[in-house]
Amino acid sequence: MELAYTNYVLPYVVAILVSLAMVARLWNYRDRRAARSFLFDVSGIVLLSICNVLQLLSTDVGTKLFWWNWRFVPITFMGLGYMFTAIEYTDREHWLTYRTGAALAVIPVLSQVLVWTNGTHGLFYGYSYDAAANMLVPQFGPFYWLFAGFIVACLGVGIYLLLDLARTQAAFTKQATILLGSILLVLVGEILWWLHVVPIDPAPLTSTVKVAGFLFGVARFELLDIVPVARKTVIENMRDAVFVVDRTNRIVDANDAGKRLVDDDAVVRKQIDEVFDAETLAGHEDARDARTDIALSVDGEVRHFDFQISPLAERGTAHGGRLFVFRDITELKRREDELSILNRIVRHDIRNDMSVIDGRGELLADHVDENGAEHLRKIRESSRHVVDLTDNVGHLMESITSDESMEVESVDLSAVLRTQLDRARMRYDAATFAVDGSLPDSCHVRANEMLSSVFTNLFNNAVNHHDGESCRVTVSVEVTGSTARVEVADDGPGIPDDRKARIFGRGEMGLDSSGTGIGLYLVDTLVDRYGGTITVRDNDPRGSVFTVELPLATADRIRAQPSSDR
Repeated sequence: MELAYTNYVLPYVVAILVSLAMVARLWNYRDRRAARSFLFDVSGIVLLSICNVLQLLSTDVGTKLFWWNWRFVPITFMGLGYMFTAIEYTDREHWLTYRTGAALAVIPVLSQVLVWTNGTHGLFYGYSYDAAANMLVPQFGPFYWLFAGFIVACLGVGIYLLLDLARTQAAFTKQATILLGSILLVLVGEILWWLHVVPIDPAPLTSTVKVAGFLFGVARFELLDIVPVARKTVIENMRDAVFVVDRTNRIVDANDAGKRLVDDDAVVRKQIDEVFDAETLAGHEDARDARTDIALSVDGEVRHFDFQISPLAERGTAHGGRLFVFRDITELKRREDELSILNRIVRHDIRNDMSVIDGRGELLADHVDENGAEHLRKIRESSRHVVDLTDNVGHLMESITSDESMEVESVDLSAVLRTQLDRARMRYDAATFAVDGSLPDSCHVRANEMLSSVFTNLFNNAVNHHDGESCRVTVSVEVTGSTARVEVADDGPGIPDDRKARIFGRGEMGLDSSGTGIGLYLVDTLVDRYGGTITVRDNDPRGSVFTVELPLATADRIRAQPSSDR
């Protein structure tokens, strides 16, 4: 293959070098939405430039036609790549199905067949050869215009999607304008070539400018960092106030709730510290991931918000935008305050009064005859029951109003069980509390100070629901793998199978029981918050066995050592 230099190749060589340099830059963004489709487009620019260079340098007409025919492959890459970029960028990837792909492939495949057989029919293109300039001068046939129409239609789809984005989402106007302006330059260049105003195809050159504009958008406007992904569905319909902030702390988008929160319809493009004062942001201006409660004045009223900052950059990418979300929790705060007041009344006022009643009853024991002793005993039992009830209600309120993930620590399970067994023995003279085998010297689990309530309620449940004169409760502990299993077995009437799945629900009470139903619900709530489980099964020959499994504290997986227990 003989080659002859011509100055016409210089623009294409520049386009190749510039495009390759920009491909290397875009490669860093390959994991971001729409980046791969754009790289597909850019690869077409490089290949088209190479085909044009080889076609211009060749001196043989047959070789020129060979490279001319190959140029229609990268042109297809460029048209489809731009359309796919717009589709992905505007979150319409559901358009890209196998059926759509098959339909899009029809004209490019047909065009390739017609191009390579053009010598027999001449319907795709004709040409004349300018020997002085060593150039082919094309005349376009009907099938060429079919192919060109297909490529322009692909570009038109991309233009329509980006125009719609710019029209409906003002925050992305600059990004959409960059993508639109660059492709319009490409179209103008092609029209000039079709009209023979310019001697060579300017598509690689104008497309290189397009890539440069795209890179400018990436660097200046976070073109790939912040994209309009399902915005109308996800953001606009949210009741929470949402602000999208770029890496320069400029607000690039805000939903209607956000604009109402700051009472500013023109909040987009303002700096975040212009919209919120320093006290509100409280040092979170540059935080990538944070969550806190804040109070803001809205329409003259102080309202409380759950304020959360989340990063928008995808995995493996550089520092990108952030999402500021304000969720109004004013009503929740009021409910928490009301619960706190109720908790104080229950745990302090009522509990203190009932403790006084029980204490006075104890003083009366020596002053009551046999006929009144039974009544006094009932009074004292009821007062102690109310005290237990207030403890359970208080613990339940703490578990309800605490964070979703209750704060846990390393707690010595063995110490808790020994203490609760001793208290149960003192409290219930007629009941027997025994340990099957022995308790480990030390067994640390993930729990908190309310772990004692779990076993207090299980012991109380066994005694209060017993149907005989005496009650026997047996406790056993087994440490296996990463959990500690505690079994509390009684010899009472047992629990019917149809109630086993419901006894831990709110308000459930045992058969013929005068209990409140809060105890087992509290047990189930606490064990669940600790990351454990509680189940119940029948005992042999009668009674029930409650099994509590708790995760061992990871820092204190101490092998159980037996010790003597009563």
